[in-house]
Amino acid sequence: MKVLIADDELPARARLREMLSEISDCEVVGEAGHGHEVLRMCEEFSPDVVLLDIRMPDMDGIEAARHLAELDAGPAVVFTTAYDSYAIDAFDAHAIGYLLKPVRQERLARALDHALRSTSNQIDRLVRDDGGSGKPRRL
Repeated sequence: MKVLIADDELPARARLREMLSEISDCEVVGEAGHGHEVLRMCEEFSPDVVLLDIRMPDMDGIEAARHLAELDAGPAVVFTTAYDSYAIDAFDAHAIGYLLKPVRQERLARALDHALRSTSNQIDRLVRDDGGSGKPRRL
């Protein structure tokens, strides 16, 4: 599973990177410090999951998640934040997870498992739904 870490604080990114190194089949493909960088890196690396902070300069995580939700085959978004007051906005932006800092290893592993299952199920449904054309829909 390819993971992009997005947080404006270097220590928070380092902690998530360290936690991900202990989860099998996870590869950190990049780190971003603001929303515009998230969008650019998603285009470049096509991550399966973005671990996304909410409060970041330039473009916050909620706005970045809204942009990612518009992509045909965008990544699953799991918010990692210190603020519980943004949960409704996060899920309105199609997040599949919301982890409060300090993020715990077991919660991160569960969120990534959920992201992988959700993404796999969506892809399976899209491929099966060929619209009667006999060809899978483009992802």
